[in-house]
Amino acid sequence: MDISGYVTNDLIELFIVTAAVIGAILSSIFSLSHGIFEVFPFLYILPIILVVYFYPEYGKLFTLCISLIYMGLVWFFSQSYTIQIIIAAAWFAVFIIIGVVASSYANRLRDEEKKIKKILDTAQDGIFCFELRSNRLHEINSRCARMLKYEREELLGKDLSQIWWSETERADFVSCIRERQSPCKKEVLLVAKDGTPHNYLISAILTTNHIVICSAIDTTLQKKANEDIRQAFEELEQQVRERTAHLEKSNKQLRAEIEEHRRIESAILNGEPQNHKGERRT
Repeated sequence: MDISGYVTNDLIELFIVTAAVIGAILSSIFSLSHGIFEVFPFLYILPIILVVYFYPEYGKLFTLCISLIYMGLVWFFSQSYTIQIIIAAAWFAVFIIIGVVASSYANRLRDEEKKIKKILDTAQDGIFCFELRSNRLHEINSRCARMLKYEREELLGKDLSQIWWSETERADFVSCIRERQSPCKKEVLLVAKDGTPHNYLISAILTTNHIVICSAIDTTLQKKANEDIRQAFEELEQQVRERTAHLEKSNKQLRAEIEEHRRIESAILNGEPQNHKGERRT
């Protein structure tokens, strides 16, 4: 996992939010000190949206704080303008509504994302998602990555061809997804990190945002088990055939011995002299 990348992204997000807040406050001070009251309130919407997007858990608190800063600046510079204070109070209410509604929606989306991620991580099957237009891996759970002998982070954002080498097979699979409303199921060949091919049964559905969600079941072991069972049956059949042939031969010899004993017994009963081998004397 690249921790430095996460740290860099966090710093960039914090810098953007800080710049938006400072820009809104400085613009307010400049506008109010020069008697401009029309434009600057809109500048507060940007930092509210940014915080809700980057840090939805702090969206409501941030909206309240920056709205109070806005009201404080208007009160400080426009004490003699009652109408501007009333308008500022209206804007204060607008900011609060935007922040609360957007933050609640963002938090709900994040909770759903966490639930989905938890489902992916705890699923018994391998699960991966890819973008239908770009064929980029959008998400993959740890189990699926381990099945292919990768770390999860090694595959995120990579082209699907990294684990699915057959272009013809991929094209047929995508056509199946686009043409059918029901989940598409196909047995395909995916390649692990060490180049080892594995058979997988893929079940896929297409979402409304062109993301294909695939469930992968490794059938390689099952195929090997089926092959072992088939070979065992063949060996058993061969043994049965050999045993049957041996029994038939033994049975034939036994019948011949019985016939010989009956012939000798009949000859003795009829008073015919026999030699030591049971043959009739002349």
